Amino acid sequence: MKVRNKANIVFVLSLLLMALLIAVPFLCGQINRRISNYPDVIKAEADFSKTDVNAVHTFYLTGEWLRFEGHIITDGVRSTGSFVLIPPSFSTLSTRAESNGCNCSYFMSVKGLELSNAIVYIPNFAGVYQVFINGELITQDGSFTNSKTFADTKLIAIPYEFESDKEYNIVIEVSCELMSGIYMNPVISDYTFTMQFIDVAKAIRLFIFGIVFFLGFFILFYSLKNNNLFSSKWLPLLCLLVAVRMMISTEGYSAFRFLFESINYERATLLICMSTFIIKLVSLLFYSDTLDMNIGRNTFIAVSLSTVLCTIITTVFPEIFFNAYYYIIIQAATLPFDIILISHISNSVARRVPYSLAYLLGYIALVSGIMIDCCYTNGLIPFASSYFMPILFTFFILTFTSVFFDKISKIHDAALKAAELDKELHMANTAVMISQIQPHFLYNALNTIKYLIKRDPKTAEKAVISFSKYLRGNMDSITKKTPIPFSEELEHIKNYCDIELLRFGDKLEIIYDTEFVEFNVPSLTIQPLVENAIKHGVTKKAEGGTVKLSTKLSDDCYYVIIEDDGVGFDPKNPDYAPDDNHAHVGLQNVTNRLKTMVNAEITVESQIDVGTKITIRIPKGE
Repeated sequence: MKVRNKANIVFVLSLLLMALLIAVPFLCGQINRRISNYPDVIKAEADFSKTDVNAVHTFYLTGEWLRFEGHIITDGVRSTGSFVLIPPSFSTLSTRAESNGCNCSYFMSVKGLELSNAIVYIPNFAGVYQVFINGELITQDGSFTNSKTFADTKLIAIPYEFESDKEYNIVIEVSCELMSGIYMNPVISDYTFTMQFIDVAKAIRLFIFGIVFFLGFFILFYSLKNNNLFSSKWLPLLCLLVAVRMMISTEGYSAFRFLFESINYERATLLICMSTFIIKLVSLLFYSDTLDMNIGRNTFIAVSLSTVLCTIITTVFPEIFFNAYYYIIIQAATLPFDIILISHISNSVARRVPYSLAYLLGYIALVSGIMIDCCYTNGLIPFASSYFMPILFTFFILTFTSVFFDKISKIHDAALKAAELDKELHMANTAVMISQIQPHFLYNALNTIKYLIKRDPKTAEKAVISFSKYLRGNMDSITKKTPIPFSEELEHIKNYCDIELLRFGDKLEIIYDTEFVEFNVPSLTIQPLVENAIKHGVTKKAEGGTVKLSTKLSDDCYYVIIEDDGVGFDPKNPDYAPDDNHAHVGLQNVTNRLKTMVNAEITVESQIDVGTKITIRIPKGE
């Protein structure tokens, strides 16, 4: 299947998954209503006579309420009100265009409800409100004196008892600085259950916030420590924005109210809107950076301008923003950008870009959480759905955590492999040293020195110095884990050749043409090749011969050339290797180290009775 077709399939499945996640709380709300069988408010009346109050703890008072201008808590003026839907629907936008900063009341009556220890309140409502039942104040959130609300954190309520044979008038007075009345679902609930639910919801939000913050900080710390594992500077900011969004929405505001002492919940909701646009923009930057996606310039400009425009509107002209469902409409305007980004990530999944599937699932969770929170906090979901967003945000963070630990695991495996290679290198260097310090060479060298001590003490002294330097060079090669300057290797070669010159006298001539030595080679790699030219080349001839070591420089390479006019061999013959198996193993080791450590190319040219030429080509920069 072509990559394009795979990308289209992944894209369609991603959109279906996102739609399903967003639809879940709506479906849960409908199922909850059918199971509990509680009535809608019709013409400002709700009849609970057919409702099993023992089957559910919370009843959502959705439907037609009477709305009055001003603070009115008596029944005598019911005829002056107008019916409005709570929460409002898109079909009633024209009737919801009242001015902001309103002071109004909502009225409905309840009958057939048998419920002791009850509370009537509006969960997570941004405006100041108070609830009266038959003229008695039982619930208050915020203060009418300063029009400041704390969204359930300062909820003052008195348990109330409903009897099935009586009818009760419920009046909710609202004072809003920005909102245009009630936009959330008022509820009747068990008092004990409600208070426990508020406390548990705040505790869960704090707990999930702690997880998100810890994981975000953990990823940030180790990403910076390990050269930014995610290869993007936008990830820390994205984690911070997700945590902030959790702090300011619904129970998040209640849990972190100590940070917002001077800001009422109405003003705090402005941050919710702005955070959506900023999160989408940073996500776009992060994903395009991490997955190396070719997202059009116009898309970046459009998202950036939308973010700036939303910020200006919400901070400078909030009264425009909070009419009816403009809040949701503006938030939903970011969905085209989400679709574009999901399309690009789907293409990365089809191309099997590492970790792209985890990133795709994480972004779907992020977008779904934002949309569910937006719909719930604007009354579209008549069901307690505030926990969906933190759960989906947690999944979003966990996708990065899984990627993070997978990368950490690979780094750990690479470290173990590097340690193993280091061990192998140490063993190889040891093998090279052992292959060079052979008993017969030590025996011959010491015999030569013994002979020179009687015949030529000064030359013997020089021979001892060369021999000791040669041994030291072999010992030092064990600790050399990186290439060394060629000048050091050349010094070691000269120490070896000085000893051999003493042994073979006029039968051996060494020529050095090494004006250029400003490059690196693995330690103890050139000397064995020179030794091989002497031992298996020129000294096999009765009359001896010459070994020449030279270096050359080209535009892109360094060359090391070892030539001899010895006995030579046939390179096409697989048995051309020296009879000395120990030396053969040593030469193989040298060749492997040159190729592995400096990416060298070794060329061998040889003719029988003519000689041998070995050329080592080392690319610059290796």
